[in-house]
Amino acid sequence: MPLRRYVLPLTLALVILPSNEGRGQRAPSAPPNAAALAAAHRVLDASGSVDAMVAAMRANLPAQRAATPQLPDEFWTQFEARIVKDVPQLVDSIAVVYARNFTLQELDALTAFYQGPVGRRLRAVQPTLITESSAIGQRWGMRIGAEIGASLRPK
Repeated sequence: MPLRRYVLPLTLALVILPSNEGRGQRAPSAPPNAAALAAAHRVLDASGSVDAMVAAMRANLPAQRAATPQLPDEFWTQFEARIVKDVPQLVDSIAVVYARNFTLQELDALTAFYQGPVGRRLRAVQPTLITESSAIGQRWGMRIGAEIGASLRPK
């Protein structure tokens, strides 16, 4: 199977991850120090942010599969396994972003929040929030698409 058939699904998977590029936010060019990176890792662990991103990517795989029926099931099996296997690389990359955008004190405060009762509660309900919010977003997008489609039909 030609490589170009794999480009769309890989691109779709990357689009799932949030991005600040083009929003006027840019990270400083200096690499963060070891203490900031360690603190950022603690925030990511305490918040469950990476777990939520991986869950969102996995939740979107069926839609990506449906959008690209020409890809074999084996591609999707391997893709999902690779997402899970390479999570440490994702965490390391995201930790750099956190370490560049927050001070060490802010990172420690975020960790304290997520380790406290409200932060633990937020983490516990985060899967429900993501699932329900995604469903709302899908219905919202479908409604807008249908309204625009209807407005473009000849009368």
